[in-house]
Amino acid sequence: MIANTPQKNLAAVLFLTVFLTACGGGGGGGGDSNSNSPSNDSPNEPSKDAISEPVTSDPIMSPPVTTVIDKDDETSTDDTPANDNTVATENNPQAALSANNQFSLARTSCGLSGLSVDTALDDVAIKHANYIKYVFANSTPTSFNAHIEKEVSDIASVTGPNNPYFGGLDFSDRLLNATYRNAQYGATENIAQSVYFNSAGSFLKADVVAVSMAKSLLAAPYHLRSLMLPSSSLIGTGMVNYKPHNKSVTTNQGYVLVSHASATQATRDTTVSGVFTYPCEGVTGTVTALYNESPSPVKGTGRDLRTNPIGQPVYISMPSASKIKVSNIKFRDTQRNMNVPIQLIDFDNDPYVNTNYALPANEAFILPLTDALKSCEVERAANQSQQCGLYGNTKYQVSFDILVDNKNLESKAFTFTTGKVNY
Repeated sequence: MIANTPQKNLAAVLFLTVFLTACGGGGGGGGDSNSNSPSNDSPNEPSKDAISEPVTSDPIMSPPVTTVIDKDDETSTDDTPANDNTVATENNPQAALSANNQFSLARTSCGLSGLSVDTALDDVAIKHANYIKYVFANSTPTSFNAHIEKEVSDIASVTGPNNPYFGGLDFSDRLLNATYRNAQYGATENIAQSVYFNSAGSFLKADVVAVSMAKSLLAAPYHLRSLMLPSSSLIGTGMVNYKPHNKSVTTNQGYVLVSHASATQATRDTTVSGVFTYPCEGVTGTVTALYNESPSPVKGTGRDLRTNPIGQPVYISMPSASKIKVSNIKFRDTQRNMNVPIQLIDFDNDPYVNTNYALPANEAFILPLTDALKSCEVERAANQSQQCGLYGNTKYQVSFDILVDNKNLESKAFTFTTGKVNY
C-alpha cells in the first residue's frame, strides 16, 4: 500500500548548471522551459499493491553559466538584490549534511577528494532553495527555470526582485552579490526537486529525501559529471520542504535541494591520473534507474525516461589524454550471468555537440539500456514504467577497452552494486 512504501513514491526532477571560470566572458543563460505539474490533488487510486507515481515538475533545461570573477573586484552586479538580509531563510541542516555526505562518499570511493562544508557557499545555496520554495508554494508556474531568478510575467509577484529571497539573476550573479571569493576558481550548481503524494499524509523525513535526491543526481550523467570535478573541494547545500500551491496540504509535500560545489586556489588545478570512472570498483548502493534528467542523455533516441528508464550510468574521464575512444564494452549482471545492452555517448556521437553540454574528447558515458529487464519488485500501474532499470541489490561488472590518443589501447574493469530498486 502507498502508506507502507513511501520511498517508492519519490522521484527527483533534476536541473543542472555549471559555472566554470576558465571559459571567460560573462553571461547568464537559458530561457524558460515548461514546468507543469499535474493539477489533481491525488493520482488515481492504485490497485492494492501498486505504487503510485509521484507528482513532479517536468525537467527544466538551463545552459551552463560562465564568467570570470576579478579577484580584485569587490563590487556586485547590477542585479544586486535590494531585499538582502530582510527575510529569514529556512533550511534543514541535517538533510543538507546527508546530501553532502553522499556526494563526498561517492567522490572518495573513486579516488577524488571529499568535500568540506563552506558556510558562505551554504548561504548562497540556502537562499536560492528558499527562492524556489517561495515560487512553488505560492504559484503553479507554467514556465520556470530553476536556475534563473528573473521575473516571469504570469507569476511576477513571486519571481525576480518581488521574491523576498531574490539573490541575483543567475548563478554567477548570486555568487558575485554574495562576494563569494572562491567563485574565481570554478563552482557548480545542482538542483533537485520533488513533489511527494501520500494519501495517508505520511511523509518521508527530509534527510531520507536528501539522500535519495543525491543518489538520483549521481545517476544523471550530466549532473554526475559536474559532481565529479577533481578540483572541487568545498560544498554548500540548502534543503527545504514546502506545500505545493493549490494542492492538499495533508497529502502533498514538496522538497528542494540546491547544492553548490567550488574549487579553491589550492585545488583549482587538481586532476586525476589514468582512467577515472564513476561508479568504480566497490561502489555500493547506487540507484537502479534514471527516470529523468535535463539535459536528457537519451536525446534523439525517442526514449521517454519516465516510462522507459535506463540504469545507473558510468562516467568515464581521462584528463591526461587529448582524446579517448571506448570500445568492447560489457555490462554484465554477475548474479544472472547476463549482459545488459548499452548506449555509448562520446565525442563522436554526442547529442549535444556544439552546445554548452558537449562532451570533451576525453570523456564518455556508458548508459545501460534496461528495456528487457524485469527489475520491478512491485506491481506497476498501466501508466507507469513497467521496467525499473537494473536489478536491485545486484553486482554488475563493467569492462571496456580505451584507445588513448589513437595510440595506446588500455583495458578497464570494475564491479559495483546497486541498492534497492527505486521507483
